[in-house]
Amino acid sequence: MRSFLAKSLLGALAFGAMVSAANAAIVINEVLGSTTGTDSEFIELWNSGPGPVDISGWRIELWDSDAGASFGGADGGSPYIIPAATSLAAGDYWVMANTTFGTFYSASLRDQLIQENAIENSSYTIILKDSLLAAVDSFFVTDGGAGDSANDAGAAHVPISGTVGPDGSNLPAGFYRVGDGNSATALLEFSPQPAPSATPGAANIPEPASVALIGLGALAVLRRR
Repeated sequence: MRSFLAKSLLGALAFGAMVSAANAAIVINEVLGSTTGTDSEFIELWNSGPGPVDISGWRIELWDSDAGASFGGADGGSPYIIPAATSLAAGDYWVMANTTFGTFYSASLRDQLIQENAIENSSYTIILKDSLLAAVDSFFVTDGGAGDSANDAGAAHVPISGTVGPDGSNLPAGFYRVGDGNSATALLEFSPQPAPSATPGAANIPEPASVALIGLGALAVLRRR
């Protein structure tokens, strides 16, 4: 009996490990949240693994990370939950984007509609969770404000993939992994729209795009924190 139970337990543990490994293949690959004019916003997930992953019921959570009374509150309409019967094939992308996205990028690239102003224009923590609410990937995106910190509904959180920003004294417009799934990140452009380095629904560029220095001083004045 004990041998049977031991084998069953080992089998369950092995299955759990396989599921965890498959889930870990899904990463937050690219995010754009702050732009000139009306924000064109999107969040791109990518399957870095060798096989399909069922992401039904997975969610993106966005938590206000500015020190102060709003700290730990849900940003926008967070959480954004992926619909049932959604499987992401190996090497494929899932793009969650707002309506304005369709003005600057092809609306056909959008897999899931999220609300306007879905991503706050101040420090935030973005967390991808699976259907069991286990954190799969996360980033802390900061404008450099004193006391700002990563959190999950107000509880301290260590971002799985690290911290992005600040961009000078501003919140980064967005970021992307330098090459799909890589640990290094680079910033997306605040202006113009569409962001020259943004590649929603397609492979990320392998090296950070060069940014023209002319006019950046004036641009910083216009940028929202």
